[in-house]
Amino acid sequence: MRVHLARRAVRGATVGLGAAALAASGALVPLGAVAAEPGQQITLMGFNDFHGALGGASALACQVETVRAESETSFLFSAGDNVGGSAFESAVQNDEPTIDVLNALGVDATAIGNHEYDQGQDDLTGRIEPRTEFPDLAANVYDASGERVHDAYTIIERDGVKVAVIGAVTTKTVGKVSPAAIEGLTFGDPVDAVNDVIGELEADGVEYDAAVALYHEGASGSGEVGSAPENSDPIFDKIVSETDAEVDAIFNGDSHRTYAYQAAVPGEEGETRPILQTGSSAANLGAVTLERDAEGDWDAVAAPALRPTDAECATSTPVTEEVTSIAQTAIDEAAVVGAEPVGSISGDITTSWDDSKAEYADGVRTPSAPVTNQATTKGDNRYRHSAAGNMLADSMKWYLEDAGLAGEGEVIGFMNPGGIRAELWDASSPTGEGDGVVTYAEANGMVPFGNTLNSGEVSGAQFIQMLEEQWQRTADGGDVEGGDETFLAFSVSENVEYAFDSSAPRDERVFDVRVNGEPIDPEGTYTIVTASFLFEGGDNMWALSEAQDVRDTGVLDRDAFISYLEANPELEPDYSQRQIDVQFVEGDDENSPALRLSGLESQSLGAPEITSVTVDAGEYGTFEAPYGSTEPAAEAEEPVTMAAEGGLAAEVTLTDLYCVPTDTPESTVVPVTITAVPETGTEIVFDTVVEITGGTPEGCDDDGSTTPPPGDDDEDDTSPPPGGGGDQGSDDQGSDDQGSDDQGSDDQGSDDQGSDDQGSDDQGSDDQGSDDQGTSTGGSAGAGTSTGVGSSTAGDPVGGAPTTADGRSDLARTGTNAGILAAIAGALTLTGAGAIALRHRIGRR
Repeated sequence: MRVHLARRAVRGATVGLGAAALAASGALVPLGAVAAEPGQQITLMGFNDFHGALGGASALACQVETVRAESETSFLFSAGDNVGGSAFESAVQNDEPTIDVLNALGVDATAIGNHEYDQGQDDLTGRIEPRTEFPDLAANVYDASGERVHDAYTIIERDGVKVAVIGAVTTKTVGKVSPAAIEGLTFGDPVDAVNDVIGELEADGVEYDAAVALYHEGASGSGEVGSAPENSDPIFDKIVSETDAEVDAIFNGDSHRTYAYQAAVPGEEGETRPILQTGSSAANLGAVTLERDAEGDWDAVAAPALRPTDAECATSTPVTEEVTSIAQTAIDEAAVVGAEPVGSISGDITTSWDDSKAEYADGVRTPSAPVTNQATTKGDNRYRHSAAGNMLADSMKWYLEDAGLAGEGEVIGFMNPGGIRAELWDASSPTGEGDGVVTYAEANGMVPFGNTLNSGEVSGAQFIQMLEEQWQRTADGGDVEGGDETFLAFSVSENVEYAFDSSAPRDERVFDVRVNGEPIDPEGTYTIVTASFLFEGGDNMWALSEAQDVRDTGVLDRDAFISYLEANPELEPDYSQRQIDVQFVEGDDENSPALRLSGLESQSLGAPEITSVTVDAGEYGTFEAPYGSTEPAAEAEEPVTMAAEGGLAAEVTLTDLYCVPTDTPESTVVPVTITAVPETGTEIVFDTVVEITGGTPEGCDDDGSTTPPPGDDDEDDTSPPPGGGGDQGSDDQGSDDQGSDDQGSDDQGSDDQGSDDQGSDDQGSDDQGSDDQGTSTGGSAGAGTSTGVGSSTAGDPVGGAPTTADGRSDLARTGTNAGILAAIAGALTLTGAGAIALRHRIGRR
């Protein structure tokens, strides 16, 4: 059993003592109060991330009142984000109806969430906190002098039971809120802060019976009720394993996940305590009943539960009536403004829906469960780019150009995934505006923050760095605390496409960016248009915060979006992927390198299921491979976006190499085009470099023609490659010059190439432009023997195309019999080929 010294002090001060002793204990123990006794029960209720969901207020109130009626003594808490990023009905009235609803609901205390800072700390302390009739708590927020800015805890007394409630907000607030809104504030470790408060309570002799921690911070995944959630966020692990044993229950928020389970108490063998998170937007009410034992410990009498608010509930009390009245009045007032049509769409335009929420049914991305509430239901997978993100990035670019504010630079729209707060549904909402109609309320619900649209100038190199910063980091380049959003998928406007290798080291992942089909000029100037929030370093966009000539368009991002909808009736969802994850992986054997391509499918609802990928290397051949479930790619240095955890990908296996004529230049740039099938508009182009470094591969004659290798008798139809023959195995082909300093000259291996050993294990050591580029690892004269490659006529299968682990067979290349498909992601050597080395091409940043 756990020993609670502070709680025993409560019983000692209040049980069996006279009125004088009670009076001496001061305001903490009111006269007549009776401390909790063994066998007494309390029910703790909680919700999180309400976000002004007035449409769900009545149902939430019904569940709360039902639990209260069933409970001996109950308490109600929020784990933060009550307001901000709100539903239209609340946002259009500055969230004041939401605060009134929560007051009427009888919330006992709330943690402060990051969204409470959306309009600045002065708004929080000067408007929100005074309007709430319950304490707003954050133990881990400090001013410049190191003093706490908010109340750290409160003591709630009911029916003789005192509950100490401690709140803390996520440290990710610094990336989720405009820096100007939290200037001068420091957000400390939430677990350390909660534990500090526990120590202060004991040191100060503050008396309480039970303790609850409200963390606006949570796991990165959900879990079935009774089971721990899936998680990759270190801060959640710390919440579970290091929150002081004095804390009897933990409520989470921020990550919008669902779980309710018992976790081991640190340092207390056999003891457990409940940990809950309820999703968002009033979807669930979390509840757990605790009973006090003879040792002063509180144990759950039943497993913690999540009570869905869409379940049938008939409870009617003065509380439910008041909450319903406040919410409905606000909804009715907002409806007048919100019902105005502002545009039309020809299909759902949504965020990304991961596999826990959607699937491909009959070749189309479809919700796993029927959508019953359009206002509060969304996919919100921020790791993946989406049709909604594409649309909003396009709308920003369109507005700046249409308003004549673009200037001379190429304009790039840039949209953060966390700024997309709702979906655009093709089906008519309950308000009955009609299928395909987008109302003011729906448009506002998608981008409700009221950021002004700004533009600013960056260099091409800075824009590449902006794309690198999708992998989150602090202003000084350190890791963002936690891990829930290690990667955020920022959308770019339709004039931009790029390729990246998610397994490469930080800041070396993005290797080919094109604007209007042309390689980006690192020294050129580009105009970025996006929400003011991002120009201030929001969402850890530090390179963008250094933009020059930043200008305020004078229009809210919402209003620019509405103008775009008005100008583009019957807007279609764009399922194209404007970026692709490209990795070089081992093929079926050491002589069969493969190109792994992932992130080609859209997870937005209505998107077609991608079945195959075409790789077109022009005169060097065209390859096609199935797209589907694969084994995870090689382990990356950091969490990656698409391929590292398995999922959907295509592995284009290069089952054969071809003879290269001796007059082929040492380093040939080969543009490669990647196209998804069926067509969605996804067509990514990037450059690769083919290097000729070794002697004639086995199976190639000196004149450049091909001869079938031993054991490949059925492949005997040969033809010379374009360019004729030549001394395939001459001294020049594999000479010292081929691997000399010239191989790593400024044009090929200097800083312009991107730095650090692109093909080594380190992916970025200093060897990128060194002599090693042409040494034995790159195919020197000493490596001029081949393990045997097949020959082919144009369009015929090449050798025996091997079958991969999942049973499929990659299709052979079609096209001219003249070289190789250029692989990607590093300074690569085709082991044993002796004649060819491959790497991607990247410009100096």
